[in-house]
Amino acid sequence: MNTKNKVVIAFTAIVLGLIVSPAIAASETEAMKTSVASVENSSKSNTVKTVMIIGHEEPKFVPQIVHLKNNDSIRFINQDGQEGGLVHDVVSVDGKTGVPDGNFEGFLPNVGDIYTVKFSVTGTYHYIDSIHPHMRGTIVVS
Repeated sequence: MNTKNKVVIAFTAIVLGLIVSPAIAASETEAMKTSVASVENSSKSNTVKTVMIIGHEEPKFVPQIVHLKNNDSIRFINQDGQEGGLVHDVVSVDGKTGVPDGNFEGFLPNVGDIYTVKFSVTGTYHYIDSIHPHMRGTIVVS
């Protein structure tokens, strides 16, 4: 390789470095902002209440009615552990029609599985286990 080619390659590398460096620095700065925002948001206190899914022969949500404040969370835990346990899910439904309304849906196929939902809108939320539709519960967010 002759000297002219080496100079062109070196010059190209320097120019690319000058172009790419600010973009990398900007993306790292943005990532740091995102991380800080996540930490700040997660440091806000909120309550997490637990609903257990129990009762192999007659499965149910315990408790069936939960009261939360805005920005609190609810954690569903599959504790239906007899004979390998049953598959469960948690599906929000319209309180009048019982039709899924899309507010939340979690699948808990194994004993010990956990599904957590945070509520940031006040109101009353109804839910069922669509696999065992007799299982029903209500969440009231104030």
